[in-house]
Amino acid sequence: MSPEPPAKTARTEFGFFTEFSQAPGMSETVAFEHAMAEMIAAEDCGYDAIWLAEIHFQKDRSVLAAPLAIAAALAGRTRRVKLGIAVQVLPLSHPLHIAEDVATIDHLSGGRIDLGVGRSGLPAHYTGFNIPYAESRDRFLETLDILVKAWTQERFTHEGKFFQFATCAWCPSPGSARTRPSASPPPPRIPTRWSAVWAIRSSWPCGPRRSPS
Repeated sequence: MSPEPPAKTARTEFGFFTEFSQAPGMSETVAFEHAMAEMIAAEDCGYDAIWLAEIHFQKDRSVLAAPLAIAAALAGRTRRVKLGIAVQVLPLSHPLHIAEDVATIDHLSGGRIDLGVGRSGLPAHYTGFNIPYAESRDRFLETLDILVKAWTQERFTHEGKFFQFATCAWCPSPGSARTRPSASPPPPRIPTRWSAVWAIRSSWPCGPRRSPS
């Protein structure tokens, strides 16, 4: 009787989280230059992923208000490292813009984009955009539903509390023909209060955190 082959073990991955901090006296241009160089060095040092925050109206803390724009720039300057968003604050952006931007980055990066989504625990973010924080949960769930439709259906309609769309013919769809989400069954509603990591190349969310209160 031949021995059983050894069980496969999952490989631990290491990521690098960043807020693109701006030191006192440093210009915004220099802050971006230093942070981008740091991200490229992270890939050279062997990190598996780069995780980008989304921070608004905190000049003394960060210049990273547009993580998807940074991820697009990094897609052209890196070759291997995964590009993670930690997290995209869904209630603060139009869902179709998010869907288009993420799908575009998915193509530009060769499928390396991982999207983390959340509501943020900072009401000041919402105040700056004139969005009531009390609406954050409902906006989060509706926006997430729209993203699922956009990435799993070639055409879709939506009638919700905050958004209404007639039939949308979607472009671009994420990934190539062999990896696009429409080839997979649609994911269920994510029972999460704060965030869940979304691997766009497979259309299935992973790692939901905390159930809604």
